[in-house]
Amino acid sequence: MRRIINPQSNSLVSEIDHKVLHNFIITKISTEFSNMVQNCYYPETSNIYNDMLHMTNSKEKELLEYSKEKYKDVKYKLLHEPFTTLLILIVQEFLRNKDLAAAEATFHLWSLRQYGNLLHRYTTPRGSRKSICISDAFQTALDRLSKNHMFVKQRTIPNSIIYYSRAIFKIHLQDLLKDNPDGLHLMIYALRTRINQSMRSFFNKYYESIDEGKMSKSEKEGVKEYDPSHEAKLRNFISKIISDICIYNKIDNNAIIQSSSLIKFNKKLSEEYAKQLSSPKFSERLESALYLLLKDIKDTHFIKSSQFIDYVQKLMSIKVTKQQIYFKKIISDIHIEIVNSLGLQKWYEGLSIQSQAISRNFISYYLAFYIRNYV
Repeated sequence: MRRIINPQSNSLVSEIDHKVLHNFIITKISTEFSNMVQNCYYPETSNIYNDMLHMTNSKEKELLEYSKEKYKDVKYKLLHEPFTTLLILIVQEFLRNKDLAAAEATFHLWSLRQYGNLLHRYTTPRGSRKSICISDAFQTALDRLSKNHMFVKQRTIPNSIIYYSRAIFKIHLQDLLKDNPDGLHLMIYALRTRINQSMRSFFNKYYESIDEGKMSKSEKEGVKEYDPSHEAKLRNFISKIISDICIYNKIDNNAIIQSSSLIKFNKKLSEEYAKQLSSPKFSERLESALYLLLKDIKDTHFIKSSQFIDYVQKLMSIKVTKQQIYFKKIISDIHIEIVNSLGLQKWYEGLSIQSQAISRNFISYYLAFYIRNYV
């Protein structure tokens, strides 16, 4: 058994028994993938995780503190989840013992959790905490998928999850072995993105079948106040933009010129802000910001109108709100991090309130002009 200690607090993080965990994980992952032949099956990864916490004598608080200290330069939220931290520790222990099969199975468990989280997300009506998955609609969606869809090419959903998982595991094997924070961050984001791409297109079909009236009235009652087709299309639209900005580091020079000219912001700083924004560390926050910006817009042609810029200005002018998460707050948090990264804290603090607002607002207008290319 290997004991992992937090060097900062000298407290126990985990106790990993290679043989016990090998048998447990291999059995559990096999069972879960077998159960996924059922339509609308939600993987029981939460129960498995709780069992592993007990088996490794781990506590979520210690896992979180250990991760934040170990990967302190990476602020990607998913990397610091206790579930993720525990799985990384177990994968690395299996690799240390040259147990590739168990290491890969553990990685499949993390992949399965991503699928399960996304399944809950796509089947939970807005404003509700209860997931509603209609088996007939699920099967109809499977039947309607194109031959190029991964769920069809791999014949089943579990086969597709294994395919994605195995591919990402091989690509980032050295990052796991060397415990490379940036590589682990990209590994998590890449796997989540790939699974999500397949699930978005699948749920487009799923909700199309509901909208066409193929389900009974009683089945529809749980989703009648929710516009699922709009939600799925919006998530798909946003994901493409976030990938281009944060993964492929695409900078839109026209958007820089238009936004800096609109609010009379320094062009050189505008370029620096746009470069800083093109980083994986902002992916989750930008995804949330764009969702809040676009969720109430039903006609995408509105994005190319002058009224859309007025709409952005209105969102950035909000002074009081009861909501903990809103567009202006996310933009403000991103802006402060960019200012700090560029070493401009003193410069920013010396600006007038109006000039500070211009500096912050550049990011919102840059995003507004950026997304016009996708309409």
